[in-house]
Amino acid sequence: MASIPLRWRATIIAATLPAVMEVIWQLYNTYVPVFLQAGNPAFSDAGVTTLGFGLGPALTGFILVFDNIAGLFISPVVGAWSDSLRTRWGRRMPFILIGIPIAVIAAAVIPLVPLGITPALNGQTGQLIGLLVPFVVAMFVVLLAFAVVRPAADVLLFDITPSAQRSTANGIAGAIAGLFVVLTALGGAALYDVYGPLPFWIAAGLAIIVLLLARAWIREPDALASAAELAGRPFTLRGIVAFIRELPRDYASSLIFLLLSNLLAYVALGQMQAFLSSYGVFSLGMAEGDAAMLVAIPAIAFMLAAIPAGMTANRIGRKRTQIIGLLGYASGALVIFLMPDATMLTVGLLICGLTWPLANVVQVAMIVDSAPVETLMGTYTGLRQISVTLGFIIGPILGGSLVEALGNDYRWMWLAMTIFLVLAAAALAPVTRGEARAAR
Repeated sequence: MASIPLRWRATIIAATLPAVMEVIWQLYNTYVPVFLQAGNPAFSDAGVTTLGFGLGPALTGFILVFDNIAGLFISPVVGAWSDSLRTRWGRRMPFILIGIPIAVIAAAVIPLVPLGITPALNGQTGQLIGLLVPFVVAMFVVLLAFAVVRPAADVLLFDITPSAQRSTANGIAGAIAGLFVVLTALGGAALYDVYGPLPFWIAAGLAIIVLLLARAWIREPDALASAAELAGRPFTLRGIVAFIRELPRDYASSLIFLLLSNLLAYVALGQMQAFLSSYGVFSLGMAEGDAAMLVAIPAIAFMLAAIPAGMTANRIGRKRTQIIGLLGYASGALVIFLMPDATMLTVGLLICGLTWPLANVVQVAMIVDSAPVETLMGTYTGLRQISVTLGFIIGPILGGSLVEALGNDYRWMWLAMTIFLVLAAAALAPVTRGEARAAR
């Protein structure tokens, strides 16, 4: 296979776009569950100092995923639409240029709303509806904007990257995301102690800076035909579905099982993202700032392992690499379940952080390269986003319901994660497509 060099400046900027959105997402998943649950009498012994709305784990899990339902309808449309869109800004950039500013404005509002809760009203849900409603609306706007940006940002990186280099490019994106998340976890906790909204506002400013760099330096290739031209049908969802149904059996089967594996993996990841800080605060009795820094443990490990993971996929194959990563992540979750204390939480999170890149950096690359032609990358990325969104819907609801049914003990989510990660690895067995294409 011929070696094709990366366009480093464009690759790094394109890789930073989803990474900076991940920073906002991490702040969202760290603090929003605490805001929603703080003040709940069931957690009165946890020593929580943040004032909040007093919701239970099950309702919190439902609220955390309710907004994601919009992503089921938006992401595939955005991905497919971007395949045939032609503007002076490119195919993907219009969605990014619109979505990121909306997302960062809403994210900047989220931590401001709980500042209106007084100590006397802490946890008094019925009396806080006037604040809870705008809080949930801001959450909805963030998730809605993310549903627009994510498929466009993901496929933009692959648009400018040859197939053989896509695992490496995604490894670079993972390393950048890991670095940003580490800085957010460590610096964000300190900033949060100074003034709650500060980490959100700094992340918002960083997102705008990266957006301006992307607009200035990234040029999308314009040689590809559109998905509509390829299929010979009007550009509609019905035409896209009809085209995919007519794929050769091995292409269709591989796509289905890759999407299933992504769904199962993100059911597990959705629980961890939604409730990791809650596990630290409400099960281990950690302070909110310390619990917020828990994410730095797997993030540091992820940052160190992401680029080697991409190189490993180039050497032993994407499918084998992803299976190893999913089973490794499952072993980390199992360690935390079996030994529920702060020390083993650190050990388990390190295992998760070192092994998850082996799966994560090749997931999108496998799906876009399972398409019979590269003109459908946006469509396939949108289909993957459906799986990811479903996982983020099912995971927190399942985890929150399980926790509440088992005495508000967040330990049980780690066992559920283990099961779903093993199933995700098993789902890859029938996959025959998605490895890197030969350079042409």
